Amino acid sequence: MNNKYFSVLPIGGVDEIGSNMTLIRTSDEDVIIDCGLLFPYEECFDINYLIPDFGLINPARAKNIIITHGHEDHIGGLLHLLKEFPEITVWVTSFTLQLIQKKLEEHKIKLHYQLFVPGQEISFKQVDITPVHVNHSIPETNGLIIRSKDRGWGALYISDFKVDLSSKHEAPIDFPLIKQKLSECTQTAYFIDSTNVIYDGKTTAEGELHADLDHLMSRPEQRLFITLFASNIHRMNAIAQMAHKADRKIVIMGRSLWTYMEAARASGQTHLTAEDLFLPDQVKGQTGKQLIFLSGCQGDFLSALRRFSFGEDGSFKPVPGDVVIFSSKVIPGNEKKIFRIYNKLTQFGAEIITAYDHQIHASGHPGKEDLNLLLKNFSPNFYFPIHGESYMLKKHQEFIQKDHPKISTHVIHNYDEVILGDGRIKIEKHDAKEPRLIHGKSLEIEKTQISQRRKMATQGAVFISYHRSQEILEISTVGLPLMVQDHMESLKNRLLKQIQGDLASRDLPYFKDQLKISTRQFYNLLIGYKPVTEVHLF
Repeated sequence: MNNKYFSVLPIGGVDEIGSNMTLIRTSDEDVIIDCGLLFPYEECFDINYLIPDFGLINPARAKNIIITHGHEDHIGGLLHLLKEFPEITVWVTSFTLQLIQKKLEEHKIKLHYQLFVPGQEISFKQVDITPVHVNHSIPETNGLIIRSKDRGWGALYISDFKVDLSSKHEAPIDFPLIKQKLSECTQTAYFIDSTNVIYDGKTTAEGELHADLDHLMSRPEQRLFITLFASNIHRMNAIAQMAHKADRKIVIMGRSLWTYMEAARASGQTHLTAEDLFLPDQVKGQTGKQLIFLSGCQGDFLSALRRFSFGEDGSFKPVPGDVVIFSSKVIPGNEKKIFRIYNKLTQFGAEIITAYDHQIHASGHPGKEDLNLLLKNFSPNFYFPIHGESYMLKKHQEFIQKDHPKISTHVIHNYDEVILGDGRIKIEKHDAKEPRLIHGKSLEIEKTQISQRRKMATQGAVFISYHRSQEILEISTVGLPLMVQDHMESLKNRLLKQIQGDLASRDLPYFKDQLKISTRQFYNLLIGYKPVTEVHLF
């Protein structure tokens, strides 16, 4: 399609929840939307996270990135992008800027940025992009209205939102702006969040939680503990206000909670001051009513919640009479970790309260009625579900086709480029790229190395060192049953006999391979599997 107006190309965030990154492409310029990370779904042998592949980023074309909001699945890969493309200008709101700067300072990365506010039109060569305020579970979340200069095409891109028309913390989603901007366009397309589409109703508003949360804060127990997503500043503000009313001292336990709260203070998203909040060491051993916020609501290994629940924290240990409130949902894949925490707390005699007991958590994503409200205000010509796993995308398409049959609805995947042309669309597929694996000090690690780790973790390892000139053989094992030590001499004798046979005169690669094969066969007969074996010759 030679005379295209612009195209939308997701390279992360479709068929998955995380790694959000999308290119808005014109004939001579690309604009990036977000650069997030994806946490592994299962134990990946200490991999920190995954990020999109940057192979399609051309620094001659892509000189700007717009950040929609401050969740890690939208900003967590930014430091890697800026390491490779340091001249890119980051368009961002004030709260999200604070989060990004904190992250980049740790890595000594310079940031070129421009602040924007909702409703501000950002003009590029062939498109105008207008951020539009939406409701979500973190402050200053925006959708994007993308329009060609001649208004032949307009697109609404919202990767995360809900409809909260009665929020006490922020304005409602700006339906009038969406309608105004897109009604000026001849053809329109929506790219919309699918995360909660299997829910038939309307997503619970944040204000609907206040009654139950306030009731819990007024309980007579001396120590209340509460865990929630650290980014939900609005809920933290509300809970802290309730705790203050109940004459509770507010304690913040966990680095992520402090990071988000500091960003909220710097950007005016909270009225809580440093004097309103205490560190665990400041209240250690004190009596009186307390509310302790715990980071790590998903049970992360080093989190405050897990340390406390296992009795491993130096300041707080669970005792009978403690109440632990989970103002969060369990993300699929984390169930085992969370239920271990439930069990540990129960064994210590603490009371556990979850969203099954009280209305204390609300999603940040749209149910079907939220989507109906969006489409009631303005209905597009074309519709593309995004921000969701494959099952969610398909269910989203089925819902639109059933309830809004006049809209042409299409399921796309990462690396499917939606080209908006002369009154029609075309979907062009690109070769998909594997995500990049990040480990340790934000370093990339190759997939082949992860395969080696998996083998070592499941099969153990044997290390053989042979000093050829001295004819000394040394063997050590890691991760094998202790009983193998009783058979070490047998293995040594087997290998020495092999060396003294025909191996001594053979070339080094053959020498090493034969020792490796013989060792793995020996252990397969002894323990029923072949450990990873490494041979070193001196």
